[in-house]
Amino acid sequence: MAWAHDRERPVVIALDEDTCLRRGEVCDVDAVMRIKKALPMPAAEHTTRGGFLLGCEPQQYAGLLEAGQVWLLQVKGTAVGFAAALTNAMLRASPLWHTRDAIDWDASFDPQPWLGKRIGFFDQLAVLPSVRYRYWGAALALRALLSLTEDDRDELVLTTTVVAPIVNAAALPFLVRVGAQAVGRLVEHNTPRGTIVSAVHAIHVDRFREAMVRRRGKLQPAALRVVEAVWP
Repeated sequence: MAWAHDRERPVVIALDEDTCLRRGEVCDVDAVMRIKKALPMPAAEHTTRGGFLLGCEPQQYAGLLEAGQVWLLQVKGTAVGFAAALTNAMLRASPLWHTRDAIDWDASFDPQPWLGKRIGFFDQLAVLPSVRYRYWGAALALRALLSLTEDDRDELVLTTTVVAPIVNAAALPFLVRVGAQAVGRLVEHNTPRGTIVSAVHAIHVDRFREAMVRRRGKLQPAALRVVEAVWP
């Protein structure tokens, strides 16, 4: 399936003389798969470095790339990380949308008022450990999240983090900084890795924008360059 996307936004953001973020193209699918395969989930009970339990197949990544919703972190011309997001239209057309009724929502969050509004999904973030993965990863994650908030595109952004069979805490510091709220849990049975339990997080776009305004002067240089490129 092909989705329309906005090519007027900056497709390349220079982070320093050797490092940049750029919008991925369909021809980058091999680079994305190479990064994914290099980051298996560790065999442990808890990780702060992340990894993939499942992920997408090449044709799924190709669809995301064609839609312009994958960003690559590139160092000296080589892709070392990627982030993927789904706009409202993409989310509602994906299998993810059909899992909403299986989510055990927290009592503090009522999903019903949001179902008729625009909801984006922050899907994947991956950075090879051979680079400053936390520093560059924060800028990469911010670029993907900003793509869902440009021009009032979405009003709420959802994302998930795995909590079983392993607690994947890699993204939690970033989610705290952008004001994410834990709103439920999703249990998926009969996956290739058995039962997987994920925490569901919600980012209210209005609150996120307010947080970025407040924190703009405190952002690290790479993250600030991303914000300045998207929100000049």
